[in-house]
Amino acid sequence: MRKFAVILCLAVIFAVPTVVLAQQTQTKNGTWTYNGYDCELWSQDNAGTTTMVLNGDNGTGANAKGGTFTAQWSKTINILFRCGRKFSTTSGGTISGREPPKPALDYGNISIDFAATWSSTDNVKMLGVYGWAFYAQGSIPNNYDKAIEYYIIQDRGSYNSATQGTNSTKKGSATIDGIAYDFYVCDRLGQNSISGNSVNFKQYFSVPQNTSSHRTSGTISVSKHFAEWAKVGMKMDGPLYEVALKVESYTGNNGNANGNATITKNILTVGGSTPSSSSAAVSSSSSKPSSSSAAVSSSSSKPSSSSAAVSSSSSKPSSSSVAVSSSSSRASSSSVASSSSRASSSSVAGSSSSNAATSSSSVASEASSSSEVEASSSSEEDLEPILKNRVPVTYFSIQPQSDKALRIEISSPAVVEIFDLKGNKVAKFNVSSTQQTVKLSSPSGVYFAKVRGMKSIRFVLK
Repeated sequence: MRKFAVILCLAVIFAVPTVVLAQQTQTKNGTWTYNGYDCELWSQDNAGTTTMVLNGDNGTGANAKGGTFTAQWSKTINILFRCGRKFSTTSGGTISGREPPKPALDYGNISIDFAATWSSTDNVKMLGVYGWAFYAQGSIPNNYDKAIEYYIIQDRGSYNSATQGTNSTKKGSATIDGIAYDFYVCDRLGQNSISGNSVNFKQYFSVPQNTSSHRTSGTISVSKHFAEWAKVGMKMDGPLYEVALKVESYTGNNGNANGNATITKNILTVGGSTPSSSSAAVSSSSSKPSSSSAAVSSSSSKPSSSSAAVSSSSSKPSSSSVAVSSSSSRASSSSVASSSSRASSSSVAGSSSSNAATSSSSVASEASSSSEVEASSSSEEDLEPILKNRVPVTYFSIQPQSDKALRIEISSPAVVEIFDLKGNKVAKFNVSSTQQTVKLSSPSGVYFAKVRGMKSIRFVLK
């Protein structure tokens, strides 16, 4: 399915001007980079008439809109419009020019602040979050592909893809963002996925229990859905491929769907601590809860208050956003019970470097070690001169580089301490600039970085 525009913002304490590009109009199937978003139009068999106008901004500043667009379609079979963020290649590898992908829960808080108006003559239609992820090697169900197609539905037609899909199984429920959701797993058999054609793969759904909870604006706490899914055995413990806002309309093979959509806000936030859900998931199956819900964020840390919708004063400057590759792939398979699934043959350029160290390491062990790190760091007195006039750190991230180098980004001077999985401190750095590269002499492996007052960050030293 196609995904809506997404923007990557990490909270800081000041706003920056919004950058607006000239509008782009698309009328045929394709994927485009626009203001840092991965945007895509897909129409089955290129049927009918379609128009997608990209008109968003870079998602920062007082009047930020993020990845917005308008869409119109006529006499289509299955049409999808989306703008979002791709985190990996279609095989789960690293996209050229971007950081290595991680499991969904390792990104910390992920949320989308959105607003939309839309109309379609078809009742097999959906507005919501859409994407793909992967199982880790040891979690792939027998006779299924490693790819997972997922949906967090906000508004839909009379057809409920979650309950009417093939082998639909309810796995649990939870209240997230004030909405009671049911969780379902469905099968797609012999269909096309992002990683192959004519394969079997799983679909995950969050669908509101009541149609009265359907909405076309608000904040979607995406990471809360991921965490609750993990508790009822709906694992996404391999690399995350994509998160996006999407509009879809499907009418079968008669080609008579008509509709339009206007997305006026679509800001994606990635990074920081994942807030706990307002209600624990209630399992309705025998699935064993996944330990991945305890994963430690490995990209960035920020105060828990930043988990709310991104405000105009809490956006990281646009220069911090990772550039989007223009060769991003697109793929989607129909969620409805039909034979017309879709996937493109294009693939994301980039290496397929292994992320096994990140995705397969023991979460339980790391979570325990993380607790030791917190205790060890908080019990020490930082006496370095850099901290004499302490300014609270509001943003902290760490990115492993080659040759055991680490790039540290931080909002104010601080002491950064490095711990191994046993909680032993292996290094300490006085970081006085907002960006600084340091080197470790420790063996390659999994470590934690800690700054006082911030959540520890897990990383893999190369």
